[in-house]
Amino acid sequence: MKKIISILILFLSCYFIYNLTIDNELFYLSIGDGIAKGITDEGNVSVYNYTDSIKNYLTSKNKLKGFNNSFVDKDYRITDLLRIIKYKEEIVVNNDHVSINELLKKADIVTISLGMNELYYKILVDNNNIYSYIDGMLSDMELLLKEVDRYNHKKVIVLGYYNTTNNNNDIFNYVNYKLKNIVEKRGFEFIDIDKIINNNNYFTNNTNFYLNNEGYQKISQIIVEKINKY
Repeated sequence: MKKIISILILFLSCYFIYNLTIDNELFYLSIGDGIAKGITDEGNVSVYNYTDSIKNYLTSKNKLKGFNNSFVDKDYRITDLLRIIKYKEEIVVNNDHVSINELLKKADIVTISLGMNELYYKILVDNNNIYSYIDGMLSDMELLLKEVDRYNHKKVIVLGYYNTTNNNNDIFNYVNYKLKNIVEKRGFEFIDIDKIINNNNYFTNNTNFYLNNEGYQKISQIIVEKINKY
């Protein structure tokens, strides 16, 4: 009888330890544009891109249950991801059909960086009615975050927009203020990148918005610190 009780206690101990370990593991999903991919101002992918930095951090802490960045592309716009989620579109990765909706169901941590393409195109190419344009862009972002909010996540981090133009500060203050309100209304976490990337050492080409390795390293550091507090 004592032997049976000992075996039962051992079994239950292993069971609870296993479940505690599983509960502490996290599935990380990165969604976004060229910033999420880590495209540098030279057109390469930075070794300090925040997507890989978060994955590597969770791995080093034995917390990574799963990872996916299939829906990261330098040409993605907010409307592209909104359409993909709303209509449950699939893409083919390594001969497998991948659905962002299924990934959102699995994800514990989600990072989102979207809208930089649209914002800089409007500023640099055609800045007429810029504030109306931003309002429309952020309306799409609000719809996107509403779709993301349908799923049960432990943490969603949304990156703001930073200014590499040496002017247009009013525009960036406006867009980040409004985006912060939209993000925090959902209970998500907003990172005001513009307050971090305020040093010309982080970018060497102000004709586009991509950063150098030092810039991505700084962003990665901030986001990993946020994850570490979780």
